[in-house]
Amino acid sequence: MQRTPRQLGNVCILVLAAVFATAAWAGTIPVGYIAWDVNFPGNAGEFDIVNQTGPNSSTFPDTTFPISSTLSLSSLTLVVTFSNSSTVTEPLSYFALSPDGESFDGSAIPIGGTNPLPVSATLTGDFSSTSITVNSGGAPVSILPTFSVTLSDSPTLVDQDLAVIYATTGSSSSTPEPGTWISVMLGLGCLLLAKGKSITSRLQFTMRGASVVKTLPIVLCLIAAQSAFGQVKLNAWTAPSSGVAGVNNVNIGGTSFPTSGTITPANVVVTIAATCGGTPITTAPGTAVTTVLGSSKRVQFNLPITLATGDYFLTVADSAAGDADFTTLSGSCSEVSVTATSSSLNACLAGSSLGVLLPGSGAAGNVTAYVPKGYWGSGTTGLFVQNIEGTIGTTSTISTPGVVNSCSANPATGQTVCVANDTDVYLITGTSLNTTLTSSSNTTTGFSGGSCHNCGVAIDALNNTAVINMGLTGGASGSGVQVLNLNTNTFNTAFPMHKEVSENISIDPTRSLILSADEGGNYVLLQIQSNGSLLEFDSVTSTIAVSGGESDSSAEDCSTGIAITPNEGSDGVFIEDLTQSVFTPGSPAGTYTSPNSTLIVKSSYGFSAGLDGSAVAQGSGHLAVVTGEFGGNTFVILELPSTSGSGTPAIVDYASAQIPSSTACGTFSAGYDPHTITAYTSPNNGKSYAVFAGYSSGVPVCLAVVDMAAVLAAPRGGSGYQPHDVSPANLPASALTFFKL
Repeated sequence: MQRTPRQLGNVCILVLAAVFATAAWAGTIPVGYIAWDVNFPGNAGEFDIVNQTGPNSSTFPDTTFPISSTLSLSSLTLVVTFSNSSTVTEPLSYFALSPDGESFDGSAIPIGGTNPLPVSATLTGDFSSTSITVNSGGAPVSILPTFSVTLSDSPTLVDQDLAVIYATTGSSSSTPEPGTWISVMLGLGCLLLAKGKSITSRLQFTMRGASVVKTLPIVLCLIAAQSAFGQVKLNAWTAPSSGVAGVNNVNIGGTSFPTSGTITPANVVVTIAATCGGTPITTAPGTAVTTVLGSSKRVQFNLPITLATGDYFLTVADSAAGDADFTTLSGSCSEVSVTATSSSLNACLAGSSLGVLLPGSGAAGNVTAYVPKGYWGSGTTGLFVQNIEGTIGTTSTISTPGVVNSCSANPATGQTVCVANDTDVYLITGTSLNTTLTSSSNTTTGFSGGSCHNCGVAIDALNNTAVINMGLTGGASGSGVQVLNLNTNTFNTAFPMHKEVSENISIDPTRSLILSADEGGNYVLLQIQSNGSLLEFDSVTSTIAVSGGESDSSAEDCSTGIAITPNEGSDGVFIEDLTQSVFTPGSPAGTYTSPNSTLIVKSSYGFSAGLDGSAVAQGSGHLAVVTGEFGGNTFVILELPSTSGSGTPAIVDYASAQIPSSTACGTFSAGYDPHTITAYTSPNNGKSYAVFAGYSSGVPVCLAVVDMAAVLAAPRGGSGYQPHDVSPANLPASALTFFKL
């Protein structure tokens, strides 16, 4: 279609507006922005810095972020004010350099429960260079070396709040560079063309004493106008640059988005591929679209749970009727790293004796059990390492200076953490003991099953931390916990508890909680605060202990927030819904309430010391296991609720069974405290498995791996058995696999 002079004039006016924007370099120039990103809705957020210079800058004539040279940010300090009036100054170490080499990912700040919310944040820092180039060409521009920017909202910051970082030019006025004057001539020429001037008309400008004459072809005007519309240029990496599939939101930033019209987030299609421009693996809808500045926007979406660990390339497009349509510029992609999948995280598992390491990719591969040779009461040093899926191989042994009682593993890093009865903490990769650290435990604490300095460990794979339950002075209980940052191998200040710590703690990273059901019948919750400190909340729900029993371990289904604890000395299992918890702060500890109930397991089988150990196989199966200790071979598989958030939670179904004799184990006999049991969801077949260590003469001699769903599906009852009992004759042989240690 041939354009009329008036239409050409309208197009050129837009071009000219952009061109004159590039001429105004006096004062400030946009560099990037800092954003409050709630990448874990309801649970955690972080402050991310997006640097829009160099590879992330706009393409001329789009001058939204015009600095074409890479301008690095350094000496960063972040001061955050929270809704409880506290102020936290975060050092440079709060930020991690993004893979794009110029942006920064912040550290997670818990916002769930009673955690205060950020109200404002001020970022200060330095520019690494005081000379920049802009995308319109010309000589370098001088800027001042420091910057400061503040973002705030009322009553608190909300997801996607942001503030633009500006560089201040070295003088209050500036003559546009020669390249800018040429662009201005292009714009003026377009206007003249629109008024019917000849293509060969010429304009004469005096520029720094020199006469410049330019011919302005109309085709150049049209090309410039067309390049500014319809196709977006994406930043090299998302913000944050990584996340957990099925858990985290990330943001795709870019420039040259439409500046008028509506963009409906759900109509934005995010295409995910293994290479830039490659065959799509899957797509996802946008969840939010936020304007940063001018044509710069960011598209938020949730990483699909189907993604395995690895790096992916993203493009965005919107072709929905009524929306401002756009596509991604050919060759432009934004990259994201998936560090784990929600089903592969060793979070919310009870921190019991056994540790199980899943493949880092969340796909098929080896599943490895780490089995301590010791327990609280005695035992020998070292531990066994045995693959229970994948390449089975023979059992390996790792030597340790101290008697190991517990292990836990992080599939995202491949690292296993084990603790000894003394203050030793062992960091292990594969079958190699790499580092020995010393916890802050300064006394032993006693349980019905023994005493210990370090009593157990549970991994938070999402944040790459480990929590150690221990003897600790300073609180009424003489016990507490300490968080170990596995990114830096440094300990947080140990936290003394008012109530006794649990024999087996559990970590819920999605709700920033450490679960601690103790032998006094208290299901204590430790809430992780925004600065990494802890607050204690003691249960005021109906008593957990039934029939004279006492809570002996803590476990939770991360996907629903359903927590359980069995009751030592009884056949009771307590269940509560943490998504409905109501917290009341207090000193030395606060309190909380949540809907709860107790199941009394009815079985013809006996349980050694009642029900003691517990674990949940994280994933869609919602299956848990409870068992006895100090001997015995009976266990119970529990089907937990698949939903939460309303009403009173209750166990859906359960089945009791016994581990039969085998060549590997002989007559199976359960181990000692801190409970030789764990559970996981297989990355190879998606099944939920419970893992038990069998003992003989005080040392582990075998492992029994039980298909949890197969036990629930087996026929139950019969002569001499309760309705929920699976008799030995009805227990499928295929439901159990044994490994000799």
